[in-house]
Amino acid sequence: MKLKIYDHFFVARQPIFYDQGQIWGYELLFRSGPNYETASITDGDMATFSVATSGFIRSQEDLDLNNKICVNFTEQLLLQGAPHGLPSTVTVIEVLEDVIPSRNIIEKLIEYKQEGYLIAIDDFEAKIELKDLIGLADIIKVDVLNKSIPEIERICSTIDNHKAIRIAEKVEDSELIQPLKKLGFSLFQGFYFAKPELLSGRTIGTTDISKFRVLETVEDPSTTTDTIESVISADPSITYRLLRFLNSAAFGFSIKIASIRHAVTLLGLKRLKNWLRMVVLSDLLGNKSSEIYFMALNRGKMLEEMVNEDLIKDVSAETMFLFGLLSLIDTMMDTPIEELIDRLPVPDQIKVGYVDKRSRYNAYLTLLEALEHSAPEIFQQLCCDLGFEPKLVAEAYLRSIVWANQMTKHLMQ
Repeated sequence: MKLKIYDHFFVARQPIFYDQGQIWGYELLFRSGPNYETASITDGDMATFSVATSGFIRSQEDLDLNNKICVNFTEQLLLQGAPHGLPSTVTVIEVLEDVIPSRNIIEKLIEYKQEGYLIAIDDFEAKIELKDLIGLADIIKVDVLNKSIPEIERICSTIDNHKAIRIAEKVEDSELIQPLKKLGFSLFQGFYFAKPELLSGRTIGTTDISKFRVLETVEDPSTTTDTIESVISADPSITYRLLRFLNSAAFGFSIKIASIRHAVTLLGLKRLKNWLRMVVLSDLLGNKSSEIYFMALNRGKMLEEMVNEDLIKDVSAETMFLFGLLSLIDTMMDTPIEELIDRLPVPDQIKVGYVDKRSRYNAYLTLLEALEHSAPEIFQQLCCDLGFEPKLVAEAYLRSIVWANQMTKHLMQ
């Protein structure tokens, strides 16, 4: 039977952290249409998937060569040698627990290990028949969502004699980190880092207020070059970060940009405003994980792409970029969005999307969350509800990931 080559797919990246918040690597989650039923990569999807994944890895290389990329492979593709399409130096081959550890599979995995690939068992549930597979595993991943600590402890007890690295998957609450560490987990995958720590009594500092004022100036239609130059120059931190960013390899200017006036001359006011928004947001990040900043850039770029693809209408690409860019500001500042919303330089009819779940703009954010969490059913339903062609959305998301990756590298250095 000829396997269907689907006309669209999406790749979501999910970060994997050390307990102190540093990035260890990412899992790339692959979904292909039309029903997005599993993360399995079929034969027909493999060529497209390899191109997309390799492109992501190439964009990742300059960020940190130590970051690993975890990818799921079906039994068939393991036997066909599909992982060879990805570099062994950064690739972790994830084997689903339902893969039968036949003699052929074991021999193939040994071959991959000898070539430098790391082997991980995904969604481990302590099945006794996986004894041979466990012995080969460099990494064992346990899905902790909706499991109690005693349940997780029971699973871990079956691998106490193995030295494999333990990764806890789907960690949605930072309070789980310490109990999981006691069970031998050293790496954590999930979106616990993207939730604000709402500290009682926290106030918005004067430094942060000044950043919001810069954003307000940037978004004011009457703002002139002189005004922009004056506002930026009054903030040494923003001036330094903006000039360093503009002089980075991301732009490749043949001459050094030495002043804000020089930057405006080269870029024009509109383009400078775009980069300034991103620099100001990076200043608001504080000591938070750079992964939050990546997500914010990715959201902004994704919504901009959707306007350019004529999926989102009656609003400018620039406005939607800002809407997405600021959608994690509550997490960055550990402050409820309701306390920040009046300061955000976004039109009122769009700003409501941050707080009103009935708003169409809130639906856009929910769509982005579905892509981030690799929730295909929600993604498909929202595309249907919003009248979006899933293929166009998926392609825009892949472009935005690569762009945000490159921008994060240069802005957060």
